[in-house]
Amino acid sequence: MKKYFLLFILAATFLSACYYDNFSELNPLIDNGCDTASTNTISFATQIKPILEQQCSTGSTSCHSANSGRDMTTVSAIINNYGSTTFLGSVTWDGSASTMPKNSPTQIDNCSIAFIRLWINQGMNNN
Repeated sequence: MKKYFLLFILAATFLSACYYDNFSELNPLIDNGCDTASTNTISFATQIKPILEQQCSTGSTSCHSANSGRDMTTVSAIINNYGSTTFLGSVTWDGSASTMPKNSPTQIDNCSIAFIRLWINQGMNNN
């Protein structure tokens, strides 16, 4: 009986000793400085527009510039041209809209998507 008890304790120790949590998998929005939980209000000017400038080429001669017909340089242009559902669907690649960035093998990073989603959920404020 003593042998079985010792074997049970040894097996339990062996099976429970090899588990490691991956912080970035458990907390994907906090890893790499992406902490949307501590952000009360998302600002279009300081948080969303820089994402769009980097990922969506909103410069004067690019894909989503003011003269492109697919303007994403202002909040009103995003609302009028896309609306929240199409805009978010394009960014998240959920199948409801064309995937953006166009012809890219990967979507924008999870942190940027989290900020865009939170900004949309907060009402797409022009702040």
